[in-house]
Amino acid sequence: MKNWRLWAGILVTVACLVWLVRGTDLRGLCETLRQTQYVWLVPAFLVYVLGMWVRALRWSLLLQARGLGGVSRLFRLANIGYLVNSVTPLRLGDVLRAYLCAERGGFSLVRVLSTLVVERIGDILALLLILSALLPFVTLPAEYAGPVLAIGLGAVLGALLLAVLAVRGEWSLRQFDRVAQRVPALNTVSLRRLVQSVTEGLGVLATGRSVLAVLGTSVIAWLISGVQFYWVARAVGLRLPWSAPFLMVCLTSLGMVVPASPGSLGVIESITVLTLGLFRVDRETAVGYALVLRALSYVTLAGLGLYSLWQEGLDLAGLRKIAAQPPSGLENTSAG
Repeated sequence: MKNWRLWAGILVTVACLVWLVRGTDLRGLCETLRQTQYVWLVPAFLVYVLGMWVRALRWSLLLQARGLGGVSRLFRLANIGYLVNSVTPLRLGDVLRAYLCAERGGFSLVRVLSTLVVERIGDILALLLILSALLPFVTLPAEYAGPVLAIGLGAVLGALLLAVLAVRGEWSLRQFDRVAQRVPALNTVSLRRLVQSVTEGLGVLATGRSVLAVLGTSVIAWLISGVQFYWVARAVGLRLPWSAPFLMVCLTSLGMVVPASPGSLGVIESITVLTLGLFRVDRETAVGYALVLRALSYVTLAGLGLYSLWQEGLDLAGLRKIAAQPPSGLENTSAG
């Protein structure tokens, strides 16, 4: 099936939502939401925005985008991408923000896309580092170990591949040329330009200082998310150990690799409820917490996304027009 990932995501989301509804007392859930002190969502919102700003800073380090308007411009482009990700499947917002960045900054689209790959690998490695630091303070069920180990192994392998392409770009190109001579289907000018653009885009990772900067900003961004999770818990009236919000951040974020509908709806809520269960939080309170967290996310992404669209002189119709255009920047390897 051509769109198997989309349909698999819809099925996963439906299954998670059914599981949440069937095991939850709706009266208890409504009482949890009624007693929530929504004033504590103000610091949660501010911390959420700070975390997104740190991610924009990381993107600027990867792009070395001095001529694009600095972190503020990338912050707006990222907000637009996050908004689209929250309402469309298959993380189309990432492709859109890469296209906007390439179009408005004069970069190769492949170079920008390569930075998004580095972001994902950096995120997973940062989450695994935080999770490793938490292990002496929390007890994870045995069934969690397999998926976390698989995700971690994939991230390490991906990081090693990126390191080879970044540090030995010319060697990687020579190896590609050697293979292309034996495989005619690979021996095309456009494909070689694609490989060259990827290696150039990863060149920022050629020094240990840049790698530490990217990994460091990734860790800081996720620690900030843990503080956001804490304030949402405060709003719902939960008194949790200090490790609980950070554990939820790690497990829910790593769980986003599972195919799901836009915004991993249902998946994040299910993982949140299961994680809070480790701290003996009743199901109705846990589901209420997950719903408040989801609402805060949607309100923040919608507000910042729409504001950023206005600042960039775009609207939703303009985004649809841009998305319909072919990614011509794939062959532009000289820009940026």
